Amino acid sequence: MLRELRIWLRLRPIMNKFQELTKMKFSVNVLIQMLALAAQGLNATVELLPGRGKFWAMVGLSAVQGVTAVLAHFANPDGTPAQVAYDRK
Repeated sequence: MLRELRIWLRLRPIMNKFQELTKMKFSVNVLIQMLALAAQGLNATVELLPGRGKFWAMVGLSAVQGVTAVLAHFANPDGTPAQVAYDRK
């Protein structure tokens, strides 16, 4: 039990920083998604990378888009946490 408490106390600052990341505004989400979409299109059409490089670029860009979508899922469009009711002003 003491071990778990020590682990929790060490991870608490990291969890607080993660909560700060979840305050993603809608405009930031759209910007990241559009840039990644454009990069996906360039990766598919332009011969900048060899075959394996294209695959890993696709995987990396998909991971960025996935993480961005998950972080945006937990935030309202104005950047407040999703647990708070969104009040359009």
